[in-house]
Amino acid sequence: MRMTPTRRMATAAAGAILAFGLVACGSDDDASDDATAEESNDSASETEEDAPEDDAPEDDADADDADEDDADVDEAADSPNGAGDGDAPEWAAPVTTPGELIATLEGDNFEVEVYQVGVTESPKDGMLVDPDDNEPVLAEGDDIVFVNYVVTNTSDEPINLSASLVSMKATYEDWPYLQGMDSITDFDLYDEMEVNNSGTADHHEDGIYPLGPGQTLSYGENFMYKTDAAVVFEATLTPVDDDGELLSDERQEVAAEVTLS
Repeated sequence: MRMTPTRRMATAAAGAILAFGLVACGSDDDASDDATAEESNDSASETEEDAPEDDAPEDDADADDADEDDADVDEAADSPNGAGDGDAPEWAAPVTTPGELIATLEGDNFEVEVYQVGVTESPKDGMLVDPDDNEPVLAEGDDIVFVNYVVTNTSDEPINLSASLVSMKATYEDWPYLQGMDSITDFDLYDEMEVNNSGTADHHEDGIYPLGPGQTLSYGENFMYKTDAAVVFEATLTPVDDDGELLSDERQEVAAEVTLS
């Protein structure tokens, strides 16, 4: 199980310059000039000595405030996901993150966090039938586990996803069937587990679903619950071009293996 730390750094600088000028006017009388200059100098000295001692701390406080403001701005700019960290694109379902993080799959420009959400009884038989006894592989009353996938664009460029978004597949390492594992379709159960059964909320006719830098979407699934064998999670991302055509040469596949608790 891998966790990707977020590195943050902030720099700030602030300064203040205080300038004071004194100009004396001259006259034809030299004695008067000297007296005026002496009085002006004495007055300037008294003004500097009588100045409130808390002027400097006030300036320092202003500088500190400026430092903190600049630090906040720089920290947001330096964050891998920027100020919009965790925001969902307009076409996506609201992001949910219930459960316990059990794995992180990392691609070149995206990552998928896998959460184990909860276990419940299947309300009906699954579709897959064991060919040896013609009985459902996943039967009503069997335990099923819900998992949630949280997908994030970790790059500085938008990713044009297809309607498949990032395709996720979960398979136990000892799964004996050629078909993938059964999943129970029950919208009420998904709502109860706070897991989106689909990552999209709006359908795009052009088949292009842009995921901006730092943006996130979430969706999940359920399958047979087992703790005696590791489950392999596979993520596949195949982006599309501006016309919605798949870019197969840019296809990415990443996987992680974990045993459920």
